[in-house]
Amino acid sequence: MTREGFDSSKIQSIIGYKFKNPRLLQQAFTRRSFSQENQDFEDNETLEFYGDSALNLYISREMSESFGKIEKNQFVSEKNEGELSKIRSWNVNKERLSHCIQVIGLERFLLLGSSDIKNEVWKSDSVKEDLFEAIVGAVAIDSAWNSDDIKTVCQNLFSISDFEENYIALLEEECEKHGWEKPRIWDEHFFHQPIVTYINRFAPLLWDKISNTEKFSFRIRNLRNTISDYNPAYSSTSTKAIMLSAKKYYEWLLRRDKIQKEIDKIDENLAVNQLHELRQKGLIEEPIYNFSESHDKDGNPIWKCTCKLNEAEYPFEAENASKKKVKQEVASQALFFLIGSEIKFDSNEWGI
Repeated sequence: MTREGFDSSKIQSIIGYKFKNPRLLQQAFTRRSFSQENQDFEDNETLEFYGDSALNLYISREMSESFGKIEKNQFVSEKNEGELSKIRSWNVNKERLSHCIQVIGLERFLLLGSSDIKNEVWKSDSVKEDLFEAIVGAVAIDSAWNSDDIKTVCQNLFSISDFEENYIALLEEECEKHGWEKPRIWDEHFFHQPIVTYINRFAPLLWDKISNTEKFSFRIRNLRNTISDYNPAYSSTSTKAIMLSAKKYYEWLLRRDKIQKEIDKIDENLAVNQLHELRQKGLIEEPIYNFSESHDKDGNPIWKCTCKLNEAEYPFEAENASKKKVKQEVASQALFFLIGSEIKFDSNEWGI
């Protein structure tokens, strides 16, 4: 049995590879204890062996491209053999491989026998390391050792090694705490699909398009003027971009709660001062205002003002005949962004 039902499509979406033979993926998650209790299942130990080889091949290829080059028809490396060995060892050490599996929760899908369940083996670094290698081994065999496919999977798994937490899960928990619907993820093509814990990020028919996407943001149906409109996440892999986007959104929601405690009501006449107070209390960085002046056909001044927050990718803009008023308007926009207004969206706005 698994601690959570085995979901092939979810796992494939996480690792960025679609299996021709999904049974191989299932085998990668099959512990010996399970196979001993279920005769139709092969365990993942042989896949671990080949995964270790594929992983070393991937790391070696990356190092040769990063540290070496051809000069006068000979291979020259800026790192010596000892240094390369240390780099490779660090990349494939037990703690790092285990951490990558744990952050995205893949150990939850292990097929476990009764003894493994009793001993809670999914908590073991060795078991999670073995799972990492078995997944890579399954991909290597399924793809006929296609180096690009192996590279894609390794990059997706390694790309989240810098994260300490599964921010997808934390974001969903925060939404549940507020009584909101689960967040939905939007990619740069403005596809929007519901997410579930551990990055179930897209429908199969969108596989080819989204697997190459590097920009993501979230939408929470109950919130308008949220950080996702102004601060999407970018990364070299989709898996990392999704996790980074979730991290940004989760941390913003925590800060939003603190800001709401400081500002009960946004008053446009006091908005500039309210922003300044948030800065003084360390809740935001210093807002940056920029002004430009033009004139209408009658020669009357028109002031344009932008307000840039460090928390937002894009500035807030407004135009007004009054320089004071236009600054108040952009400050108000910034406050609404920071606080977020809770509202029930119509389903048609989401295309669902």
